Amino acid sequence: MVIADGKRGDVPVSARAYADALTVEGLGPLVDAFTVNPFTGADSIEPFVEAAERSGSGIFVLVRTSNPGATDFQDLTFEGAPLFEHVARVIERFAGRLEGSCGLSGMGAVVGATEPEHLGQVRRILPKSIFLIPGVGAQGGRPEDLAEAFAPGRASALVNASRSIAGADDPALAAEELRKTLWEVSGARSRSG
Repeated sequence: MVIADGKRGDVPVSARAYADALTVEGLGPLVDAFTVNPFTGADSIEPFVEAAERSGSGIFVLVRTSNPGATDFQDLTFEGAPLFEHVARVIERFAGRLEGSCGLSGMGAVVGATEPEHLGQVRRILPKSIFLIPGVGAQGGRPEDLAEAFAPGRASALVNASRSIAGADDPALAAEELRKTLWEVSGARSRSG
């Protein structure tokens, strides 16, 4: 699977150009999925959704990132909820348009592992969306804390752990240990959820 993690986002006309470049109408998708920055609003997400509908690509919209600075904006409270929850609600409006035959939506969310309590909050808003979860390993996120992300089942989350695997003495062993832990966490949650 190839995910273009460019976090694209701009006013609608520019967003359409980005989306078209990632999906090349008539040729199919250049990537399986891409990341989108929602800062410019729902109308700027729309061109990416249209491109994903045409090409069969998936989208991961930044909801609550894994970096420490995420608290500067994403956790600010507005109308009784943190900003990241408002972003998740906007994504939910698009989720049905990209729902697949398995019941999961290609309208996904980037939700960092470094604040695992946010996973459950976002999962309640986006029950069918696939989560892209950065921050495991080098940033301090623990795979054991990710069960909430897998509530719909094992296919409902992709965990990104780059530095902790690439920098390990034995990267293959580090990847296998992470895989085993995630398989246990994801299966336990999907069986009990």
